[in-house]
Amino acid sequence: MNEPTPQAHRGIFLCLTLAALSAVSCASHGPLATAKVAQAERAVEDAQQAGAAVSAPLEFRTAQDKLKAAQAAMTKGNHEWAIQSAEQAAIDGEYARALAANQRVNTMSDEMNQYIKVLRQELERLPK
Repeated sequence: MNEPTPQAHRGIFLCLTLAALSAVSCASHGPLATAKVAQAERAVEDAQQAGAAVSAPLEFRTAQDKLKAAQAAMTKGNHEWAIQSAEQAAIDGEYARALAANQRVNTMSDEMNQYIKVLRQELERLPK
């Protein structure tokens, strides 16, 4: 039987090294994917608590859908897709929360303007 040549040894070593690096790379995505999904879950929850389901329903639904996609990708072990979907879900959740907060501020501003208008009318009625 023939002995493997040094060139064959290098080829085998290279293949084993690449396989090990690939496995380490995939394994290192797991904790990052878990963290990104948790971040997205918090962003969607914050949006819901801010009233985004009513104030920004389209944006809120988009965030929920992307979060579900991230969670499904995690379940399947597709960490790269989970990270990407979770990052998008977090951004969409934050956007939905911001829209809800903006609407709330605008409503308060309108109410304050109405209150000021009524006060001015009352002041005009007072004898001078």
